[in-house]
Amino acid sequence: MKHITVILTVVIGLFLFSCQPTENEAQFTLHVNLNNAEAKQIKLEQRVNDEWVTVDSVQLSEGKASFSGSVDSPEIYYVTIEGIRSAIPVFMENTTITLTADADNIREYQIEGSASNDRLKAFDETNKDFDKQLQEHYNAYRTAAGEQNEEAMAEAEALYEETERQKNSYLTEYVKKNNADVVSHYLIYRKSYEFDLEALEGIVINFAEKPVSPYLTALTERVKVLKRVAVGEPFVDFSQDNPDSVLVALSDHIGPKVLLVDFWASWCQPCRAENPNIVAIHNDYKDKGFDVFGVSFDTDRDKWLAAIESDQLNWTQVSDLGGWGNAAGKLYGVQSIPHSILLDENGIIIAKNLRGDKLREKVAEIIGE
Repeated sequence: MKHITVILTVVIGLFLFSCQPTENEAQFTLHVNLNNAEAKQIKLEQRVNDEWVTVDSVQLSEGKASFSGSVDSPEIYYVTIEGIRSAIPVFMENTTITLTADADNIREYQIEGSASNDRLKAFDETNKDFDKQLQEHYNAYRTAAGEQNEEAMAEAEALYEETERQKNSYLTEYVKKNNADVVSHYLIYRKSYEFDLEALEGIVINFAEKPVSPYLTALTERVKVLKRVAVGEPFVDFSQDNPDSVLVALSDHIGPKVLLVDFWASWCQPCRAENPNIVAIHNDYKDKGFDVFGVSFDTDRDKWLAAIESDQLNWTQVSDLGGWGNAAGKLYGVQSIPHSILLDENGIIIAKNLRGDKLREKVAEIIGE
């Protein structure tokens, strides 16, 4: 399905706060009440540049602990518990906040004292029906695909895309009405991969000048990146290692009538499902002016190489093995994969994210068949 992709979780805090604020600064205090955790260590963490950063850590005493500090604006932080993989997101703001949870059922937690968290929770509650419908359509698509029922697959895909459109429309209307709320900044930030340049720029422009938040700053920067790699713009060059650990530049491969720059990963099932289509197009048009330049979001070199061999990807492949932090992906604003761009013989971007028959049709059109 066109819109069922592996996505980047975009809940990244961009600024650290001071753990020892001055007397004149507003402060937060986060009280944690955790059942069935005994003397476990808990941490207050942020996501910074795709990495976990520990802001503070404490040892629970009789299931209780506290953190204090300050934030410039409300921002998502995470409470992590020793021995438990899940993290509890808390919309931190300079007030007294209480988190109550059970280590045996970490998904069920309560947060009190954060007005931003209350607004986020209320919005998410309104989205549950959309999410339920999307899951039903996705399940229907998978069932139809297993039965090789193309008519049912097309129907499920159409229903999925319509529900997704309705969900995004609801989100857009919400943030337009609440354009001076950091929660709105965050809601768009975590879903920014779903919006094209025109839609995202329209939303960002609509936000009030105040307050400023890390999320609004990041959204403004993303608009700049998307403009730089929009259709009609020249390619942005980069170099990464190929499977033989030789540094290869994208610029060295500009020249064919059509060059597909394919961002993918061995662990990305939608990517792997699209690979046979790309292989077939490559086989049909490689002698007529079509080539592929693969950029992997893998972190495991062996799995990357195994996928190349298994899927018979007989074209140039590169990776910095940085996963979602892949430097080329950041240059091109990639937040979900598979993601692709088409370049003409002069390196001008002529199309983005074409898959299946649409990719084949575009390649045939440009090559002249």
